[in-house]
Amino acid sequence: MTKKLKGCLGENLAICHFQKEGYYVFKACQRNGPIDLITVDPRNLNIECYDVKARSRRSDGSKIGRYPRTKKGDVKIIYHEEGKIDVPKKRNKKAVQKKTKTNGERKK
Repeated sequence: MTKKLKGCLGENLAICHFQKEGYYVFKACQRNGPIDLITVDPRNLNIECYDVKARSRRSDGSKIGRYPRTKKGDVKIIYHEEGKIDVPKKRNKKAVQKKTKTNGERKK
């Protein structure tokens, strides 16, 4: 499967996922922008922007994480793999800092 076809498949899967959840979904018009989808929650008109990525794995099977293109973090990344959509949960900053500190202590 080509990269372009894999990207189109992922975006369409994400659109279906969000529509099933009851969101209004708008697809980006540009090819190379940082935003693939914009969703609007009809209950409170909350707007979210998403970048859709194919899930990549290392040779040992562990997931490879991606960072948003924007520094502000206003564009969320969602992943697709084998026909399924994975919307990562927002992580608690304190838990991330604690985990990072623990990993840093191990490296010494």
